[in-house]
Amino acid sequence: MSTSYCLMLERESKRLELAITANDSNHAQAQAADIARALQVDTFALSYKKVKSSSLADLFRRLAESDFKHEVCEDWGGRMCNHSPVIYAMGTKYYVRPMILDYLEINKEGCVKPACGNRSCINPYHNSYKKMKSSKLGDADINLVLAFSSQGVPVTEIAKALKVHRSTIYRTINHERFHARSSS
Repeated sequence: MSTSYCLMLERESKRLELAITANDSNHAQAQAADIARALQVDTFALSYKKVKSSSLADLFRRLAESDFKHEVCEDWGGRMCNHSPVIYAMGTKYYVRPMILDYLEINKEGCVKPACGNRSCINPYHNSYKKMKSSKLGDADINLVLAFSSQGVPVTEIAKALKVHRSTIYRTINHERFHARSSS
């Protein structure tokens, strides 16, 4: 049976109350710590006070319950900034996809983009992690490029398989080879 809690968050003397549900107090504390990390707050506290749910509280509830399906895009119904889903809380703008990475404790060096191509999608299963903002290939794709290249697969075939231009493959191979030489 779930219990409702009020999570009180504070950042630079600005406060926010979020409704959360948890199986027990330990589960509530764990959720509170995850949310506090994602929102980069100074302090947080839990109480049994009733609080109205919000889109941010619903997002964190869905993340806690792993309530996302691999095959379904989840359109963000809130605000957008620079063609990316955002939410404003405690006087701060949070980009939703990086905030989700913080919540899930996923290392986010570089940037995160929706692999499905839907700019408003916030489904964590659709995230693609890029080293640079303008990257066309994610880390997994780069590993594929290097593996195919080392096996003698022609660049045009690799480009066709990854649905990018062959110049992207050439640049990737040259970039990775350069970094491999400079790090040894």
